[in-house]
Amino acid sequence: MRVGTVLIRSLAAVLISLFGVAAHHSSPAAQPVQIQVPESAGENGASSAGETPGEGDAKPDAAQAGAYISAVDLLPPSTAGVVRIPKLPSFCDAWRKTQIGQLIDSPEMQPFIDDQRERAASYMETLDRKIGVKPDDLYKMASGEVAVAWMSHEEDKRRPYSLCVVADIRGKKKDADDAAEKIDADLKAGGATRKDVEHGKERIRVYRTKPKPGQLKIEEIVLTWNDHRFIAADRQSVVTELLDVLDGKLPQRAFSDRESYKKVISDSSAAITQAKEENATVCWEWYAQPFAMGRILRELFEYDRRDDLDIIDLLERQGFGVIDAAGGVGVVSGERFDILHRGIVLTSGKLTKAARMLQGANAKRGPIPGWPTSDSGTFYRLNWDLESAFWATESLVDDALGDDLFRPMIEGIRDDPEGPRIDIAKDFLPNLDDEVILVTDNTTPIGPESDRMLIALKIKNADVVAGVVEKAMKVEPDATKLDVAEFDVWRVERGEGEVDDIDAQLKELGFEDQVDDEEVPPLLNHWAIAVVKGNVPGAPDYLMFSSHSELLIKLGMRVRSGVTGDGLESTDQTKTVVKAMDDLKADEVTFDGVFHPSISLRARYELLRKGELKDSDSVIANLLRRIVQEGDEGKPDPIQAGKLPPFATINRYLKSGGSFWQKTEDGWSMTGFLMAK
Repeated sequence: MRVGTVLIRSLAAVLISLFGVAAHHSSPAAQPVQIQVPESAGENGASSAGETPGEGDAKPDAAQAGAYISAVDLLPPSTAGVVRIPKLPSFCDAWRKTQIGQLIDSPEMQPFIDDQRERAASYMETLDRKIGVKPDDLYKMASGEVAVAWMSHEEDKRRPYSLCVVADIRGKKKDADDAAEKIDADLKAGGATRKDVEHGKERIRVYRTKPKPGQLKIEEIVLTWNDHRFIAADRQSVVTELLDVLDGKLPQRAFSDRESYKKVISDSSAAITQAKEENATVCWEWYAQPFAMGRILRELFEYDRRDDLDIIDLLERQGFGVIDAAGGVGVVSGERFDILHRGIVLTSGKLTKAARMLQGANAKRGPIPGWPTSDSGTFYRLNWDLESAFWATESLVDDALGDDLFRPMIEGIRDDPEGPRIDIAKDFLPNLDDEVILVTDNTTPIGPESDRMLIALKIKNADVVAGVVEKAMKVEPDATKLDVAEFDVWRVERGEGEVDDIDAQLKELGFEDQVDDEEVPPLLNHWAIAVVKGNVPGAPDYLMFSSHSELLIKLGMRVRSGVTGDGLESTDQTKTVVKAMDDLKADEVTFDGVFHPSISLRARYELLRKGELKDSDSVIANLLRRIVQEGDEGKPDPIQAGKLPPFATINRYLKSGGSFWQKTEDGWSMTGFLMAK
């Protein structure tokens, strides 16, 4: 199974477990956590947003003073990532008030949700097997914060990472005792052995789990708790290290004083405050070092590479290691936003090699063009130097293939007498502008061909690009030129022309070592391409690519006519999202988007519910199908989608949203939100 599939499926299980707990557990006495900007000028610039004094805002002498010390101030310097819920009962209360929380809690969804809890429970055995604690255990015992952290141990080749959970259980010691005894019984029933050890004033339970058939390494599950906190981990040394911090033997804030962590949380919290959602509840904070976490997740989900190419090492070699950290803060149940996330990506140093493809500049966020129709489900716009990004991939491709093949391939496209004879470097790339637009829609009645997408690249010289497209299509055996008077449309229907075995051609060219014999179904069986000029001089021209020729013709005609006033930009929902982005200061952006889930999810939801997703030919449906219909070794893995209610009964819960990224001096800021109304 591909690592992407593993991670997506496992992430989905975690979200179902977490949000399922939030939707079905509510503490009437819990109060929403008010937003507070961290005191970045203070001794610890990473004081967590949304906490009342004494909850995770401890000073260095907090242990001696008897104040509660936040979990992030206990974590070791080896910490690579952390997710922290400042106050779990408040999170559950606030989440239940959101539209998604109400959807999960609605009578219509209960048959499906109940079934998913069982599936999620089986997926969560990964976490349970590592530290013994389930999400429901945490809910029952946690009175305050819950933090999940991953530590990197590169020196340990057998177990190069560790995982721990720290929960504030003040006032709920009895619940923690009960949870620990249940965990004890479950582990022993599974063949684990237990040894109790003393460390300082605390008692630690160390379990050695029974190895699975063929498993060489013995896994540990380590638990300790007192009146204040519950700690669970998969490595005894992690627990003893945290206890030593509490006992004053090791310094506090070995992790939380990290400059990148302080900046991520401080800047994200300040951005949340600027949104003026005073009644929202801070529900999560997260931080990650991307490459360290990538290696941890690869080990956590026991992904076994099937070839010698290490993608993480490849990206680091190609300059992406300058991405130091990413993280953010999320609030829910505000007056204006149901969910609002603000975060940042931090970089250090200059982008080099293939990482140069990330170079981009902010551009003034203009209005949504008039040509996307009012029934569009999503509109995304990216400001990107396409020509520079293309050439930046050269070193990545050559490194991945182990030979200098990129330039010869480009030259072959130009010089091969049986090929298209296209000079990509001279005629195509210089005529690409710096704007890319993605639009999706879906048609009714819902069927396999309903879900559609279109990509539009803004171009400089439409005539030259049109000539490039024509050359390419004339040598494409599956291409057909459609009868459209206003502009040339080429449709490619796989299997219409002669067999074009690309793998065989690569082998003939001497690239047999780079050919993957595993057959992977194409993401699209048909698509269309066209160059569409604006209706008046100075209006944008586009190179358009679509999954469906009908959508390309429809939107291309709107570009040609210059129609305005009746498209996506004119709908009330879009205006609400655009106004929100204005108020969030999305003036200069590298990326911006508007999405309407009540439209964008409609087709694939109904196809999934009816068991017809396998017949859809959309890109998203093909990706979803690979995720939900293939388990380990290709075995069926149904999600009982037939238990989903009809889309018409739940679309009232699906509110519109938006997102945008902005280039900053040290990386990017990122914002995403769902409207409350």
